Amino acid sequence: MNYLAHLVLSGEDSDLRLGNFIGDAVKGDPHRQFAAPIARGIEFHRWIDSYTDDAPFARQVRAALRTVLGKFSGVGVDLLFDHILAKHFDAWHPTVSLRHFAANVQVDLNSRSAEMPERSQRFLQAMIAHDWLVNYGTRDGMLAVCRAMDTRLESRLGVASPLHRLFEAADEAGLEDLERAFQPFWQRMQTKARATAEHQAMLAC
Repeated sequence: MNYLAHLVLSGEDSDLRLGNFIGDAVKGDPHRQFAAPIARGIEFHRWIDSYTDDAPFARQVRAALRTVLGKFSGVGVDLLFDHILAKHFDAWHPTVSLRHFAANVQVDLNSRSAEMPERSQRFLQAMIAHDWLVNYGTRDGMLAVCRAMDTRLESRLGVASPLHRLFEAADEAGLEDLERAFQPFWQRMQTKARATAEHQAMLAC
């Protein structure tokens, strides 16, 4: 799962949302670095990633994208899932539009940017400036994100990144079928995530 899914699964809890948002930028034991409520958000982020990586549907999609994306197919799955979620957000979450959701979480996260690692601060400002959460829902918007990631990955790893071919890979795998299969997976994910977050909070009491 990429940023949109992580933020949706955080619900209305600002601490959980903050920890979930910065999860990729934090290594080691989060409880040594952050207050307990934020640390739980980081642990929740790691749980989401682990649950998604191990899910049969995600493994199936990863294998389908691998013919085009190779070793970057795992990143491709995360991006594709956020694209599908953003594309169908208003239908699957009828109580709030994607535009309204994005505006609310960006205001909340921006108000707490001083608590974030520098890497997360930079990403947040880029996310707001380019309206990524909303633009994930269009091909052009997601491709702009993919090209930006290609540039960063190529600079960091010194190898060519194929993420700009995400929709070539998705179309070859049958994007419409993947979108239909994603909805029940997402519903199960939301149910499991709510139960996990509640369990984490109960253990912390």
